[in-house]
Amino acid sequence: MKGRYIQIVFICCSILLLNGCWDRTEINDYAFWMGTALDKSENKKVKVSAQIALPKEIGVDPKKGGTGRSSLVISAEGNTLLDTCQTIQNRLPRRIFIGHRRAVFISERLARDGLSELMDMYSRNSELSLRSGIFVVVGQPPEEILRLESPFNPFSSDAIVRQDKFAKIGDVAARDLFVSFSSEGTCPILSAINSKLLNKDEKKSVVDINQLAVFNKKMQMVGLLNNEESMVTLWIINRLRLYYLTSYVPEGNGYVTVDETNLSSFVKTDFKDGKPTINISLRGVGTIRENLTEFDLSNSSKLALVESAFNRYVKKLAENTIRRVQESYSTDIFGLGEKIHEQHPNEWKSLRHDWEKHFHKLDISVNAQVHLKRIGVYGPRPQQGNISF
Repeated sequence: MKGRYIQIVFICCSILLLNGCWDRTEINDYAFWMGTALDKSENKKVKVSAQIALPKEIGVDPKKGGTGRSSLVISAEGNTLLDTCQTIQNRLPRRIFIGHRRAVFISERLARDGLSELMDMYSRNSELSLRSGIFVVVGQPPEEILRLESPFNPFSSDAIVRQDKFAKIGDVAARDLFVSFSSEGTCPILSAINSKLLNKDEKKSVVDINQLAVFNKKMQMVGLLNNEESMVTLWIINRLRLYYLTSYVPEGNGYVTVDETNLSSFVKTDFKDGKPTINISLRGVGTIRENLTEFDLSNSSKLALVESAFNRYVKKLAENTIRRVQESYSTDIFGLGEKIHEQHPNEWKSLRHDWEKHFHKLDISVNAQVHLKRIGVYGPRPQQGNISF
């Protein structure tokens, strides 16, 4: 009887703990913050623009009473980033929820001044997602990106994150920025949005992600890499897997485009006369998708000439890109310092404190090993009279 009484008391106590959430917030009480634009105002204050979702307008035809807008952009200025967030909250009838934010767009002006303020906020605020994409916007105010009406997605911030993934130019999240910043032998890079090549109508709905922004260890943007330089940089740091490469083949008097897969790199470090040396091997497997040369690529000797031309092109591009970064920026975006740290930890101890100076004078060689294994369904370039099915 006593045991049964104890069981009843235990059950009653357990029921008291199952009374539900006393501090819940209904989903209808949230304002979902989907994208952020960061800039500096004319009076040197921080300017924050928020892309706020309008759920009831998503998918509603303007002809049937909808506004045609899936989001609202609100801007505010303040002394700190979170100071502006309070101002934005004061203008909304719902509680801000930032956990679904997809992207942060930073003005070139703010990026060149430095992102230390951004890093401080991210390191302290547990509500912020480290999966958010981060971009530098060149040539226009970053809040204009939030106002884009993407035909593919109700929120431009989400559309651009997806575009960056498929463009194979960056795909950098906040966590990657933290890792690079905390590393002694690597400097950060971010995808850059530059819409100079777009016409007036295109700028209303799409962006061009074809560059990388280069940062130093002080988190200050020091320059931009063009499309080809960005591609080979991502190849060197093993963040490129698929890409279309086009090279001129002088022996065949024309261009060839290759679909490159299985792209990878291997970095070997060594020391010669007490100084570090680096050898980078770039590897890939290619399929020829377009042949504008005079070659019949079913001929193995002609295919070998094309393969050799591609390897020369990749080697020269990589060496020129590395040399430009060394001479112009002296910032190790390739993570070569980390490779020395991994392969020669004892020697790294004497280099780590002034690595940027060592990187500026570093002896770096590149070896390209692009193998063309497939030529497509037809050998020679199609001409009248030589096509058969």
